[in-house]
Amino acid sequence: MRITFLKLSAPACLTFALVLLSLPFTLRADTTIPTSFRFEQTLKQRARGEDVRYLQVLLNRDQETRVNAPGLLGGAGSETDFFGGATNRAVIKFQDKYATAILKPADLKKGNGTVGSLTRMKLNALLLTAEREALKMADQTVAIAPPIISEALSLTATTTSQFSFEEINVKTREALVNILCTTKRGGSFDPLSGSGVIVDPRGIILTNAHVGQFFLLKDYLSQGFIDCTIRTGAPARNKYRATLLYISPVWIVENAKKISEDEATGTGENDFALLLIQEPTQKDIPLPPVFPFIPMDTRDDSFQTPRYVLGAGYPAGLLSGITIQRDLYPTSSEVKTGRVYGFTTADIPDIFSIGGSVLAQHGSSGGAVVSTEGKLVGLIVTSSMGKTTDERNLNAITMSHLRASYQKDTGESLASLFAGDPTASVQKFNEIVAPGLKQKLIDALTKE
Repeated sequence: MRITFLKLSAPACLTFALVLLSLPFTLRADTTIPTSFRFEQTLKQRARGEDVRYLQVLLNRDQETRVNAPGLLGGAGSETDFFGGATNRAVIKFQDKYATAILKPADLKKGNGTVGSLTRMKLNALLLTAEREALKMADQTVAIAPPIISEALSLTATTTSQFSFEEINVKTREALVNILCTTKRGGSFDPLSGSGVIVDPRGIILTNAHVGQFFLLKDYLSQGFIDCTIRTGAPARNKYRATLLYISPVWIVENAKKISEDEATGTGENDFALLLIQEPTQKDIPLPPVFPFIPMDTRDDSFQTPRYVLGAGYPAGLLSGITIQRDLYPTSSEVKTGRVYGFTTADIPDIFSIGGSVLAQHGSSGGAVVSTEGKLVGLIVTSSMGKTTDERNLNAITMSHLRASYQKDTGESLASLFAGDPTASVQKFNEIVAPGLKQKLIDALTKE
């Protein structure tokens, strides 16, 4: 649409005003984005609403991604609530500019103009950065906590220092791992890819029991029949070997029969395991003296109100086996916590929803949910069914559920496990507990 500005007579002014009223958008000058606002829904051409207006405002803050020149429709000061062609082109420029964060994790070469979960995450990160800069300009100092590296693990969060989502994303990805299990000559199982997060500086990994169970079958059928490797980076590359430190016996007993199912179902209850990194895959490279990690927040009051958190994992549901081994990238997304449930009583927060996002794929199991305090508050366990990732609903179990489950099964506190020698705990578990659990899985496999 082309508008020519003329000196109008009074009747012409009235006609021009009526034309503006008939346009498929509303115009409002001096639009500001509320500090509480976050982009939560997918936006694309022909969408309309305040989300579109705020999208244009944010895009117009950068000369490289502006919707239009200042004063023109969609440009700075003249943002509208309609997602048209100019907005679509601006979004593509935005996606191309931040290709590493938006396009690469989705295996895209060029932006498509659709504001999906990865694009929203970057937009929200910029909003947070702008808010922090505004506070600094107003001489309201925001305290930034130092990197989460300490000599001892704190299982209970006691600080309230806030991180930006960009900072959380960096720290989380440093502690995030991909767990890839393959079998000799193809074997009885397809390659399994899952996620995990390092929760202790000595290299303790938290993941799902439905991922950790394959460590029990390492020598099933033959020596080294199943090979599970800990991988890190973008793309994921072989880095470490790990041994099972703990897996919920209750979960194994209740779910062993599902081990060979393609689409195994479950509630997520007790679905966790701990691994200990014990050696590098490359013998000439020593283990780091301290591993990057995200400490667990085991408080029961973490989910009293919905809040924004970061979800992260190595989703692989849309990739082939070869691609998973060669080109698997970590993905993270800013999500909002939803409904909270209890497995036994409604007043105990055991599992919570984080909605649909690009993480809602196979491979994200064992992924991290991290708070703005930089604490691990959830472990991704289950997803509802849906044709697209946005239509699915991801669920994560709370750290307080892990704490209570471990206490119930072992009679000891989770804190005592982390306070002790993990190498000694690995030996004790694999000598006393693991053989019986391994037999449960073998019995289930031989009955098929």
